Amino acid sequence: MSKTTIYNFVEQGKGKWRVQDDVVMGGRSDSQLKMTEDSRARFSGRISLENDGGFCSIHQTTEKEPYVIAEHYSNFVLTVKGDGKDYNFRVRTPKGRHSYAFTFSTEGGSDWEKISIPFHLMEATFHGEPVDVPNYKGENVVEMQLLIGNDKEETFEILIESIEVN
Repeated sequence: MSKTTIYNFVEQGKGKWRVQDDVVMGGRSDSQLKMTEDSRARFSGRISLENDGGFCSIHQTTEKEPYVIAEHYSNFVLTVKGDGKDYNFRVRTPKGRHSYAFTFSTEGGSDWEKISIPFHLMEATFHGEPVDVPNYKGENVVEMQLLIGNDKEETFEILIESIEVN
């Protein structure tokens, strides 16, 4: 099966990935995105539910140069080392303001995991609310986001190596 790397932190570094926490709407959560000594991305922080907050995220936007998703691909594959918590992966296409999202669980522990996210299971959302359009069909991507917001106050840490399609 063929695959294409969309983003590889080992090869590309932090690039234009940025933190976006609930402070944009008055929340009190706090996170960091730092590169490890072996060039993986470490996304870590603390979720707070104060002031109607409750999420931390990292995202990268490439409006002028979308990632081209070839027709024969059907999954995103994230290589991560998780902490046993649930995370939400989102992509946005040039065709609208909504994102397509999928929540996945991590095992925790010391092993790297390959998280496979089928395109057809990624549901349209806008600010976390469902949007009445069909699920993701594999269109080009102008924004990717990794978010944690499990409706509880908690600390978290996930290492990310790469995002691929296959």
